[in-house]
Amino acid sequence: MREDRRPYLVLLTVTVRLQGARTMKDKRTVVRSLKDGMRYRFGAAAAEVDGLEERTRAVVAFAGLANARPRADALLSKFENHLERRFGDLDLTFEGEVLEL
Repeated sequence: MREDRRPYLVLLTVTVRLQGARTMKDKRTVVRSLKDGMRYRFGAAAAEVDGLEERTRAVVAFAGLANARPRADALLSKFENHLERRFGDLDLTFEGEVLEL
């Protein structure tokens, strides 16, 4: 019997504290690197969703899809692990969730 697979949406919101950013250009460079890296590595959708006018803070959301709950949970972990490895020198705070569609 074939297993019923439902789609799951993986959402990860990352708050980035950029204490060393002196200009908005500094901030945009970091945000662009975060978004491009996740798009390239995972095909994740990415957008800056808050802190748009703040020089030292950015909130970036990432989204991905999975066809089973265990895969969705694994994808969320992969998102977080990748960001911690690649951008561990930044002050990152994660808030993730998996939604059944």
